[in-house]
Amino acid sequence: MSLEGRLLVLCARTSVSEFVRVEIADLACDAINWELVWSLSKDHGIAPLVYRNLATICPAAVPSSIHEAYRRHNQATTLMNNVLAKELVVLLGALAAQGITAIPFKGVTVAQAAYGDLTVRECADNDLIIEEGALSQARKVLWSQGYRLSGSEMETGAESDESSHVFLKRNGMVAADLQWAIVRRHAGFRADRRAFWSRLKPVRLPTTSVMGLCPEDLLLLLCVHGTIHAWGQLKWVCDVAELVRRKPALDWSRLLFQASEWKCRRMVLLGLAMAQNLFDIELPRTVSLEIEKDGDISVLVRRMPRQLLKHPGQGIDEDSLDALCVTIADSSWERWKLALVLCRTDADVCAQSLPWFRGQRKLQILSRCLRPFLTALPKNILWDRIGDRLVRWLRGC
Repeated sequence: MSLEGRLLVLCARTSVSEFVRVEIADLACDAINWELVWSLSKDHGIAPLVYRNLATICPAAVPSSIHEAYRRHNQATTLMNNVLAKELVVLLGALAAQGITAIPFKGVTVAQAAYGDLTVRECADNDLIIEEGALSQARKVLWSQGYRLSGSEMETGAESDESSHVFLKRNGMVAADLQWAIVRRHAGFRADRRAFWSRLKPVRLPTTSVMGLCPEDLLLLLCVHGTIHAWGQLKWVCDVAELVRRKPALDWSRLLFQASEWKCRRMVLLGLAMAQNLFDIELPRTVSLEIEKDGDISVLVRRMPRQLLKHPGQGIDEDSLDALCVTIADSSWERWKLALVLCRTDADVCAQSLPWFRGQRKLQILSRCLRPFLTALPKNILWDRIGDRLVRWLRGC
């Protein structure tokens, strides 16, 4: 990692050991680019944690202009998170009044569940998991609460089969995201699973409690979400680390069994490995051994988040997400299935040169073998149907 990246990783935690404290102080006295530290901490959503530790451990090393920038940013974060928490209670109540059960995911409920403090985690919106069949009715509820769809659908309210719908309130300050799946390009995971609803637990917010995901389900979804977004933000790794630290009684057997059932076990292991590598969390010996035995995971954890690396060009980001998802799929069959979809859609990964992608040669050979058939039958209805089914299957339908 770069010096600035290392400093951010050391500061982005609620519990700082004496060893880490000394390393932070040493780095702060080194040739640190403080403007870059400030910029990266904003980009990665960890400014409140970083500033809390810098101001406690080495305040004299931080330039006054950076102090002031952090102070103002953190005041805005506290204000926004309290507004989002109040709005979340209102939204859940409005949805419940129409018979719609929504599960808050990420955002202020993660701030409470993983950190125990609304002020230390930056939140951009209220993410709500709903059943796919309730999407149309849920949208009407949000419209009645003064929300409007963002983007091209804002005025028309046209129906869409997308898995995520972002709404903005009229004042433009508060956003809500309705989703039934976590989807990014050719990777996806269904989030409106009945099992989640049967295991909800209360999460305490400033004014009242709301029902949220149980710790095991929340950890699973955080790992899936982070992987499907190539762990582009350090905040997502920090969420995993803080949740594991704060919930020592996690049912690891159930978590890994459920991950295997839903074909995301290696995504979960990757998320845990990221948290262990960057934040030194303690994992059960059986989990650590499983991570150590997986050669792919040991390579991947050293290349994300890309922005924090000394040589970012060697890292992994969403531009190479397809290769990441092929690599981390649970089984050979899942990897071949995704490879067929990538070849059919002529994805960029079929021509990219990625030194960390061990399946690249096989994918390129498969692409060359299939290209004549894809070129000769571009409009074939049967092939299109097969391809569409593969995509839906991949998304967990």
